[in-house]
Amino acid sequence: MKRIILLLSPVVFFSCMSNKKPEPFDENMLASQLFTINTEKETTLKTLHGSLVTIDAGSFSIDGQLTLEIREAFSAAEILAAGLITESNGKPLRSGGMIYINTAEKDTAVTLLKPIKVSIPNDYYDPGMQIFKGAETDSGTINWTAPEPADTTPQMKNWIIGKTHFAKCTPCHSIFTDGTGPALTGVETRGPWKDRKKIHEYISNPASFMAGDPYTQDLKRKFGSMMTAFPDLGQDGVNAILDYIKNETNRPGAKEEEKWKRDSLTKVWEKESRTRDSISNQSDSGFYNSTPCGNDTIYISTKNEQSFFNMEEDIPAMDTAEREPVSPESLEGLRRGFTDPNPTNGMYDFEIKTLGWYNVDAYVEGYPGTVNVKLEVLVSSATELKMEQNLHIYLFIPRNKMLSVLNAESNGRYYFDKIKDGIPLFLDERAILFAFGSKGRKMYYGINEFRIKKEQIIEINIKETTEEKIRAALYSSKIEGIELGIEKKEEVIIERDCGDKPARPDSSQ
Repeated sequence: MKRIILLLSPVVFFSCMSNKKPEPFDENMLASQLFTINTEKETTLKTLHGSLVTIDAGSFSIDGQLTLEIREAFSAAEILAAGLITESNGKPLRSGGMIYINTAEKDTAVTLLKPIKVSIPNDYYDPGMQIFKGAETDSGTINWTAPEPADTTPQMKNWIIGKTHFAKCTPCHSIFTDGTGPALTGVETRGPWKDRKKIHEYISNPASFMAGDPYTQDLKRKFGSMMTAFPDLGQDGVNAILDYIKNETNRPGAKEEEKWKRDSLTKVWEKESRTRDSISNQSDSGFYNSTPCGNDTIYISTKNEQSFFNMEEDIPAMDTAEREPVSPESLEGLRRGFTDPNPTNGMYDFEIKTLGWYNVDAYVEGYPGTVNVKLEVLVSSATELKMEQNLHIYLFIPRNKMLSVLNAESNGRYYFDKIKDGIPLFLDERAILFAFGSKGRKMYYGINEFRIKKEQIIEINIKETTEEKIRAALYSSKIEGIELGIEKKEEVIIERDCGDKPARPDSSQ
């Protein structure tokens, strides 16, 4: 009988190694989840982050009870706290989540005889993601190697269907930028569109729907036209489009990719638009209100992504072998809005044939919208403290869950030389630089938050600290007020008063 085991609370512990000086970033920062299974029965484990690990009967070389340890690094803060560099042979990667699976019986030789099936949930489907195997290096870091495709068949099909249907929208709409119609990111939070059936009614017959709906009447006044009807699209087609929009809104790099595709087509349009605006301003400057009015879309911070860390010591392991099975229907939330005939699958499904670390990753180099950035780091006090040879500098990109280690130094200059004297990144991306090192028994660190530019020098001031203070800050996902996780924001529409005169027509939303 197949059983699903839920871990209701994390089992956590620290391990101390006397032959190695502890560092502020290591894998023991992550919650250690212990599951006791019967190797003679098929079992599915559900982790803290909602991953599903399916183990067939007879998968291990021993019979009876076996304790497995699982660690996960899904949030940006977890990846940083664990010091899990996202690089493959020096090439930067952006992560969709990491998972570690191994036996907890370190003193007993256990062999994996059958592949273990793993399903990792995510907020978006990314066609560039692959499965990388972690290989520990001599320096103790993990190098992600041997990429293989993930089985994303249900999500890939939905994504392709939605993208195909969305092509009908692109003459007037983009996801992130207004065109002759409004940008569609967050569309289901606006007006009557919280109900997908209303969206289908409108798309099928805009004129009929608009006759009794003030919101769409305002859209027509603002954008100057009524949308084209698509009566043959159907509710399934509308759902596919909305799922695609939601997926692309969540997918890091999708906005930059859209801009990259659009930029080559807009130069002539922008020149003509400036000419039209100039003529329009000369002819109607006395009629329209000079102060913009109408609706503003703003974004307010909400709860950040969830992270699970080791917060206590000596918590006893939980015997989960006899927990009640969970119905597949209860796991539907893993689908994140996608339709899947098997609700127990995750967004990224794969098999592991050896135990250890695995990472859902995509290469940053060559991704549409990325630029090879020249990034230099100036570390104050490093020379005076004579700690140049024991200084570690990390570049951390929360949105893309990317952690890269600085790899070049010359005459006191520190810089990233990942590809052609630079590092591929998205411009204007929120980034954080960390520097830390030690001298004798003292530990030093520095941090600076900034936005990526094509060429820049970032200064970091280092100061004395303790390992305990750094760990406490990592647990809180915040250092010196700098948020280490991905800041989630909620879309809010606010109105601006037009006064006595009507608002000037514009293309902003």
